[in-house]
Amino acid sequence: MIKQFFLIRRKSGLTFDEFKKHYLEVHAPLVERSFPEIRKYIVNLAIQRGKEPPYDAVTEIFWDDYDTIVKIAKSDIYKNIISPDEKKFIGKMEVILTEEHPQK
Repeated sequence: MIKQFFLIRRKSGLTFDEFKKHYLEVHAPLVERSFPEIRKYIVNLAIQRGKEPPYDAVTEIFWDDYDTIVKIAKSDIYKNIISPDEKKFIGKMEVILTEEHPQK
């Protein structure tokens, strides 16, 4: 299984609450409906404690294999629906692909 991490910074001009609302109420449900290949989808939101964190969210998406990720990234659904929505609330995003190795 492949785990994809997204390190996300909100778009300039959006408050954290606006970012959070769009992510949880619009984007995440859209992604879940669009890609039944996703095995698990977790949105981790940064705790706001007075100091601006480097990222507003760290999202984890679990896939069966790398080929599925490539297929999704090239899909019309991603290009025409998901990517345009990302531009509405994401300012910066870094992606890391991992294999999980639990230690405890």
